[in-house]
Amino acid sequence: MATNFPASLDSLTNPISTDTLASPDHAVQHSNVNDAVEALQAKVGIDGSADTTSLDYKVAKRPIVTNAQSSSYTLVLSDAGKMVEVSNASANTLTVPPNSSVAFPVGTIIDILQTGAGQTTITAGSGVTINSAIGLKMRAQWSPASLIKRATDTWVALGDLSA
Repeated sequence: MATNFPASLDSLTNPISTDTLASPDHAVQHSNVNDAVEALQAKVGIDGSADTTSLDYKVAKRPIVTNAQSSSYTLVLSDAGKMVEVSNASANTLTVPPNSSVAFPVGTIIDILQTGAGQTTITAGSGVTINSAIGLKMRAQWSPASLIKRATDTWVALGDLSA
């Protein structure tokens, strides 16, 4: 049996007490189960899988890669999935550029950490909307926040923010 998984679930037939020993054939039963197990293994992946469709790859702990900045900064495509650390003694800004300048995929997450004493304000580039429940200023030194891209030029900011 060629497995249908993961596109659809396979229907594996279990023999019942009234079946003859050859219905379904014992070798066919083993073949069906082996196909199903192989399909599951392929979907789950092995530890450290590089296959981006495997569950192991998708749920692996996201490594923290930092991009240290010491002054006002505009995000670039390589910041996707990273932590931007801003260390500045004076007030500074972190700008989210419009999609026409930097096309982050929808769903991109960028973490921010204000490591300096100067307050970091998250600002929207031309045509960009950044939604937040409170505000777009990092509250204090060591405040963390995350930016999540929800649509072409729409982001949400969450974390230790203030008005």
